[in-house]
Amino acid sequence: MQQDLEFITDRLIIRALKKADLDSFQQTVVASSDTVGPWLDWCHEGFDSLEADAWICRSRQNWLTGTCYEMLVLEKESQQIIGAVYLSQIDTSSNMANLGYWIHSEYQGCGFAVEAANVVINIAFSHLLLTRLELVMAPDNIASKTVAERLGATFECKARNRIIYNGQPFDGLVYSLVPADILD
Repeated sequence: MQQDLEFITDRLIIRALKKADLDSFQQTVVASSDTVGPWLDWCHEGFDSLEADAWICRSRQNWLTGTCYEMLVLEKESQQIIGAVYLSQIDTSSNMANLGYWIHSEYQGCGFAVEAANVVINIAFSHLLLTRLELVMAPDNIASKTVAERLGATFECKARNRIIYNGQPFDGLVYSLVPADILD
């Protein structure tokens, strides 16, 4: 998949990270640390420009190797970065990936995660021809569970030691989507 692709919905632009996003990305992560940080350990108040630069470099490298496709979510009208959506842990032998998302604290509860995730689900099943997506989250992450359910994902299990947070294993809820879920 090409890094210069943009996907546009009624309210959003979804595209790969660029070096020019460094300051805005860093500020969005810091501003989201109160609501995203409890679930994603890299999202913290001290997230600085060096971390943002390294993140963007890794993201761009992952696109080149096809191991992860992380895309920024921008509010269409303002062009403001409001989060990210991604396919990670792409496993070609099992033809599956992890679907993840996070949205800036100020924009949560507006349906942006669902809108952006639907674009990536379409890419996963129609372009990459994956046959399974997993959505894994902490049991107490109500916002992420709500997004998974609004996407029509099926709850499969509570998996022991499925999430690593600050180097420690924790249980995770596993939801899944398969192409038939989208066609129904």
